[in-house]
Amino acid sequence: MAASEADDDDLPKLPADTLAALGEFYSEREQNEKRLENLKAQMEQQQPQSPLSMKMFMEDWNASQFWYSDETATLLAQQLLDGATVDTRIAVVSAPSVFVQCKNLLVRNAMSS
Repeated sequence: MAASEADDDDLPKLPADTLAALGEFYSEREQNEKRLENLKAQMEQQQPQSPLSMKMFMEDWNASQFWYSDETATLLAQQLLDGATVDTRIAVVSAPSVFVQCKNLLVRNAMSS
């Protein structure tokens, strides 16, 4: 047996179903990254094509994030935006669901004005 064959035998191998799940994960991640790039381009042009959705964002297990129900996120967003002016700057840190609702409320308010 050649040395390279023995080295190959020592390499860990994943079962086929695990490889398929890993491939699906990477595919979904790539699709989400493309959607976020499209969303970023739309937001830079101030022309969102549709309301934002949490489906566009992936939970990052390496980050400290707080995910709220739509009802709670909307309530928090309304509180953040209450009394805000065009000069107001708000940072929504580690709460993607609240960020999404803030953006949706701003778009909805702009369309109704």
